[in-house]
Amino acid sequence: MEMTTIVLLLLVPLAVWRIYSRLKIVLGRTKSELWRHYATLAVMVVMLLAVAVQIFGNWIAMAALLAGALVGAFLGQRNMKLSRLENRPDGFFYTQNRKLALLVIMLFISRLIYRLFEAYLHMHNGLPLDPDFLGNPLTAWLFGLLGGFYGLYAWRLVEWRRAQKPVPRPIDIFDIK
Repeated sequence: MEMTTIVLLLLVPLAVWRIYSRLKIVLGRTKSELWRHYATLAVMVVMLLAVAVQIFGNWIAMAALLAGALVGAFLGQRNMKLSRLENRPDGFFYTQNRKLALLVIMLFISRLIYRLFEAYLHMHNGLPLDPDFLGNPLTAWLFGLLGGFYGLYAWRLVEWRRAQKPVPRPIDIFDIK
């Protein structure tokens, strides 16, 4: 093994740890804004459709994408049940279950890191890289998992927000504006 490969192998766990620790912060209490939920839903649907178009004809990968989306939707529903939803005078807030969200995101990111490492090794050895990354059933499954998870979660947050009426702010007689 060459020195650059050893350094890369040592830096990958550091990068994964940094991504993980950053995600733990991001997945905390979040202000609920309808446009963000709609945007997340739209991005996930477009991503799933784009992957489905790319792998059309590869029925094993298509089945993996569908299975991943179904498992992701199930986990998204579970995540919604475990989320803390708050309707407060200063706005709507939600705190999703970190364990499920981190599991789904880190599985997806680990597959992308694996692909980057695979590309590095192929480039280093002068071998051509397999161009059908999405056609791999594991990759398709993970795209489906991420899309199903956050697509359903965003949809459920939209439903929750539409069912809630804002809590009025208390009147402060000393607040002069």
